[in-house]
Amino acid sequence: MTEIPKELLALRREIDAIDAALVALIVKRFAVADQVIGIKQQHNLPAIIPERVEVVVRQAIEQSKGGTAPADTIEKIWRLLVGETIAYEQTKLKTK
Repeated sequence: MTEIPKELLALRREIDAIDAALVALIVKRFAVADQVIGIKQQHNLPAIIPERVEVVVRQAIEQSKGGTAPADTIEKIWRLLVGETIAYEQTKLKTK
């Protein structure tokens, strides 16, 4: 078996920790989405509000400036995250 350099193992542990933090934040995001669903239901608002989607994506791209992640990658990730959140909201709004 190939020996893995210690530096690589350390970086992998760091990535694993970042991944765990990202998962925790996504779980928290969906918990907030549950609250959003209640408000949208009270005010008869749809799950998707296109202008809000664009604001969220633009903010993520703007916040990533100066970092090493390409803006188009950030956009793809955020559109996926927002899309999955909207799908979650749609499902919950239909069942309530």
